[in-house]
Amino acid sequence: MNITATERPIWIHPDLQRSAPRPRRKVHLDFHNSQHEPRVGFGFDADEFIATLKASSIDSIVVFAKDMHGYFYYPSEHGPVHPGLEGRDLMGEQVAACRAAGIKVYTYYCVTWDNYLAEHHPEWLCFTRERETYLPAFDDTPRWTALCLSNEDYVQLMLDHTREILERCTPDGVWYDMPMPNPQVECFCHNCLEALRSQGKDPLDIRAQRERMQALLVDWMRRSKELIDEIAPGVELEQNNQTRLGLAERAPYLYNVDIEALPSGEWGWGYFPVNARYVRSLGLPATGMTGRFMLTWADFGGLKSTNELVLETAWIAATGSAVVIGDQAPPSARLDRAVYRHIGEAYRRLEQIDDVLEGAVGVAEAALYVSGLQLADYARTERHGTHAISDGASGAGKLLVEYGVQYDVVEAGTADLSRYRLVVVAEGDELTPAATAELQAFVDGGGILIHSALPGTTLEEAPWLRDLGVTAAEPSPFTPAYLRISPEFGDDHDAFEFALYDGADRWTWTADGSARAAAVLGEPLFQRSPEHYTSHHQSPVATITDLPTILVGERVAAFAFPIASGYYVHAYWIYAELFRRVLDAVYPDRIVRSGGPRSLELGVTHQAASPAHPERWMLHAVNFAGVTRRGRDHTDYYNEVVPQSGVEVSLGLPGTIARVYDARTGEDVAAHADGDRIVVTLPRVEIHEVVVLEAAS
Repeated sequence: MNITATERPIWIHPDLQRSAPRPRRKVHLDFHNSQHEPRVGFGFDADEFIATLKASSIDSIVVFAKDMHGYFYYPSEHGPVHPGLEGRDLMGEQVAACRAAGIKVYTYYCVTWDNYLAEHHPEWLCFTRERETYLPAFDDTPRWTALCLSNEDYVQLMLDHTREILERCTPDGVWYDMPMPNPQVECFCHNCLEALRSQGKDPLDIRAQRERMQALLVDWMRRSKELIDEIAPGVELEQNNQTRLGLAERAPYLYNVDIEALPSGEWGWGYFPVNARYVRSLGLPATGMTGRFMLTWADFGGLKSTNELVLETAWIAATGSAVVIGDQAPPSARLDRAVYRHIGEAYRRLEQIDDVLEGAVGVAEAALYVSGLQLADYARTERHGTHAISDGASGAGKLLVEYGVQYDVVEAGTADLSRYRLVVVAEGDELTPAATAELQAFVDGGGILIHSALPGTTLEEAPWLRDLGVTAAEPSPFTPAYLRISPEFGDDHDAFEFALYDGADRWTWTADGSARAAAVLGEPLFQRSPEHYTSHHQSPVATITDLPTILVGERVAAFAFPIASGYYVHAYWIYAELFRRVLDAVYPDRIVRSGGPRSLELGVTHQAASPAHPERWMLHAVNFAGVTRRGRDHTDYYNEVVPQSGVEVSLGLPGTIARVYDARTGEDVAAHADGDRIVVTLPRVEIHEVVVLEAAS
């Protein structure tokens, strides 16, 4: 017998519940110095270093073995040692000091970005499809380079470097940066061209390139892990930039995934939430990495306000992830007191609630389904500040967060969808026969599906549309098209025709009672063109058809237009409102329902019962409402706080809740039963508050 969606338990990944405790308040201490810095490391004092870290509630740190310029910060036999180090073993001193102080320490090593090796070993360079390397022109300022992992002598050299690091000092982990083959995730060097052609593949085929780069990356990760396990069992392996396609294949070689995502940098606010949920769907612990910088990495003189760092670290912790704040030490290697005062104020707030963060796992009731090239793929054309996550995935993630839906991100074919109550399919998904079959099986098994379609989606790609009564589909020739909300779906806008800025499908529909048309399609008289135009922009609506643009069934709902990417790109409020109404129609009994504003993000984590405490659920309230300072081409700054008070949140949790209290103060929080749900009145939320719901023992 099928288990209906509402009968399915809340999903908590068992691998995460069993994972060993990890550092939760890390600093990633960048230290990239070119040969133009005459002296480095001269200001380092071990006692001052440790005192600063301790005062800032930091429990772990990444220090440098080799930077992206190719310079080592210890007396390496392989070299080159930074010429300004003056014989000092900076890495060794830092590791020893952290070890003695009980602070976990990781050593940084840059893999495919290495200026020195790029200049001295041009045979190892990656080539673009334009037959160029990533080396700068002779009259350009150098930035980064890219070396290809297809070169065995290059890979072996890096393994020799790793062996040397581990034999000189035994850190808690080795932190590899830029292990992916190159920024564009493709290579046309002679090795890669020969390998692809020998397999009968076209080197210009993006997918063939992705498969090749994935194979090289997996091989590097396997070999580096085998080496570390051989030399220093128990030392962790960290590989940066893993939240991209094919993580499931790389997961066996990872202990944790650091998600580099500085919201104020080019990542924006949309990158981390999607990727954190992608990592946890595979049972891997995640660590969210923001930075103290105002703009992006190595922004010397850039310092976020305390409120911004508190917000960003809270936002990470609310997903069940550990936290990293990035810093870059000046050439002296002496830590800046102002920087660590700000970091300390953010980290002390997390340390106050350490008890409810330790072992806490993010929960999920829904899955955002991704396939094709949706995640972190640099071949994508849409690049709205999210490191090339598709607009559909970014927009769907934003909508789910804003309406309090607790979700994972699941790559096609990597997880059992039946563990979720709801699956959201956003535009941009590649609906292959395998993906379609997986999704249809989920629906047939009693699951709830919401589908946001690109114009041109066929019934073969989305057979659940037939279940809604759709008999034919073709793209509307008009962009924009229009939408009118049906009266029975709450049209309170006087039959206004809302623009569908990215077009829509024309769905021929048979109203047989299994679904209702929540909105219908409107079209203009003509498509704007040199031959036909009027006014400043699009042509106004001329015809309201009887073709549905939103169909809502008992367990399946579908949009005939790309609502998720449309909301992400255009921020049109009606798209969010329509998504909410559809969500309420097909999945009203979700874990969290709130009377607060969408800027108050609500995340739920769970701790299993232990000798120290009974089973507990934590409701994280992260208040994004602030007095913002908008910069041109820049994400909103968050400085002054606008507190939220008296917000009621209704939660549907299993079992009996015995006590509800504030994680910071220990004081009871107002709560009452409402049928089989519990309604909590949040205490005043300035930036981040956590309410603990303790189960009856």
